[in-house]
Amino acid sequence: MALAPIVAGSGLLLAAAAAIAVYWDADRLGLARAPLWAAFVFLTVAVGLTLPVVVPTVPIAGTLVILIMGPAIYAFERDDALHGTEADPASLPDDPGDEEN
Repeated sequence: MALAPIVAGSGLLLAAAAAIAVYWDADRLGLARAPLWAAFVFLTVAVGLTLPVVVPTVPIAGTLVILIMGPAIYAFERDDALHGTEADPASLPDDPGDEEN
C-alpha cells in the first residue's frame, strides 16, 4: 500500500503539532512537568493515528480511546491547575453565596 507511509507521516505531524500546543500551554500556565505532558500527548496521539495503518484490523473504538486519552487527561490536569482541586459538595460553582466580600 503506497499511501501507508503518507498517512502514518501525517499522523506523526499531527501528533507533533498537538504536543507543541500542549507544551506551550502547560509552560504558559506554569504547570509542572510541561515536557512530560507534551511527550504523553504526542505518544497517545501518534499511536492512535498510526495504529490503524500498521494494524488494519484494530478496532476503531480502541483506537479512539488511545487517541483521546492523552489530550483528555491533560485537559483534566489543566482544569485542576486553573480552578484548584478544592471542591465544596454543598454548593454550585456559580452560587452567589460563594463570593467573598
